[in-house]
Amino acid sequence: MSFLSDGDSFSSDLCSEDRNASQQRRELVEGQSSRTGALSTHVEQRAYNLRPRKDDSVTIERRSELARLRREQQNQRRNKRKEAETLRQQEIRDYEEFTRSKLWWFDEELPEKSDKDLEDRIEVTIGGTGAKVGMREWRPYFEASDPGLFNITLKGANWEVERLALQAGASVVGLQSSTGDTYLFSCSGTIVEFFEESTMIVTVANLVRCPDAVQVANNLKISVYLLQDHKTLEGHLAYHDFYHNICVIRVQSPFHLPGKRFSSNIEAINFDKICSRDVVALGRDKENHALLVTTGKIIPKSSKFDCDELLVSTCRISKVEVGGPLMDFDGNFIGMNYYDAKETPFVPSFIVLKCLKQFKLFRTVIRPWLGLRVRTLHAEGSIAHEKMQTNFHGATGVVIEKIEEDSPAKESGLNEGDIINQIDGVYISNAAELGGILLDMSTAYLMDMRYHLSFALAEYNRTEMCIQFGLRGCKHVRTIASMQITSTSGGLNNWPFPKPIIVKTYARGKLSREEWYALESSSRESSPAST
Repeated sequence: MSFLSDGDSFSSDLCSEDRNASQQRRELVEGQSSRTGALSTHVEQRAYNLRPRKDDSVTIERRSELARLRREQQNQRRNKRKEAETLRQQEIRDYEEFTRSKLWWFDEELPEKSDKDLEDRIEVTIGGTGAKVGMREWRPYFEASDPGLFNITLKGANWEVERLALQAGASVVGLQSSTGDTYLFSCSGTIVEFFEESTMIVTVANLVRCPDAVQVANNLKISVYLLQDHKTLEGHLAYHDFYHNICVIRVQSPFHLPGKRFSSNIEAINFDKICSRDVVALGRDKENHALLVTTGKIIPKSSKFDCDELLVSTCRISKVEVGGPLMDFDGNFIGMNYYDAKETPFVPSFIVLKCLKQFKLFRTVIRPWLGLRVRTLHAEGSIAHEKMQTNFHGATGVVIEKIEEDSPAKESGLNEGDIINQIDGVYISNAAELGGILLDMSTAYLMDMRYHLSFALAEYNRTEMCIQFGLRGCKHVRTIASMQITSTSGGLNNWPFPKPIIVKTYARGKLSREEWYALESSSRESSPAST
């Protein structure tokens, strides 16, 4: 039997302690690694927002109940909106029916009128006959667009264009005409520098035209609304021409009125030239004397009106802006605006200048009567223009749409469908250029005849001229050898304007209020041209 010595006993205790320390260190390392793994797993879950799903039945039931309540609330809100809209539409229909019955059938519903009824009454007058009127289609007749450059921004225009529009606006005035106590027409106009003897304003002849006839209205009174201190002056008719729908108003002013010239540049409306088509339509509201501005572009499209010389821009103007100038982005007046529901026809500025020149020389506008209607080749939009350029290899000029029987054009051998590209050796690109050349020829011919003014005005209807037309694809020219030079003051073109609905309110037998409304349909009423 062997016994351990004291040294062996001490050595065995040391080994036991080492083993215990090693075991403790392993447990400590394992604990730290497990805690580190749990921590990293938690951080990874937070980084990717991964939360453990609790698929217990209570949670699932609670979620489904919340979704059901949310759907019910949405359905309730939707049903309330539908009910409110249905109720509003029914109220509108009831109001329209009630108003129509009061306005149009009051003669049948009310007893026989007494003297008191005649003193306090409402009269409704509809322009034209056979019009079906719905109250929801009524709108103020001369409703203006947003006024002032400071309340709107010119789309596609920089500050320089706005500055030019503000400078040109000083020459733009508002106009209103009446016959006695009857309101006639409202529009805009341009103070021109063409006449030296007095201040003249150019605008549309609708301002002075009788509503039911192509003639100047009787007992005409014209008011001119200026920007300067909101002053109003009295105007007087100086000249008029119903063919181009142009008139000139003379005004006497105690202070200087800034005028501006119309541009004589023909290239501004030539689609065969590379130039800017951006334009600004200007007008002035007679109510607050504010400047009205609208931007757009000149487009290759024919106007719906009879006048061959008209072009079209995309500016959407109101009726009070009719007669105002059309300005390009360089500040030049290149036309005078007319009204249509979806676009703006305009008379080119060089046509306006030629009419003003004849007003100055002959006190009327004269031009040859050809007996034909023409249309510019590019006037049916980009698709038709592309086909025309492809089929005729870049042809320019005008195409003959209609030739009157027993007219000089018919006798000369011209046919409908012929393309006129020259007139007396001068190439033309559109109908406006053709009209301008005819006006120049009439002026030059009468000036060369050296007539006295009184004799010329009495005899020019019997004057004869010879004009040569060059046709595309034809080597020989067509000559109109016998042609009358006629005055256009009586007008050969139709210039239809939306018919107004006039509501007059009488109190104690006197007119207390007169309101104008427009009833514009999708198809514009117009009658065929008379040439």
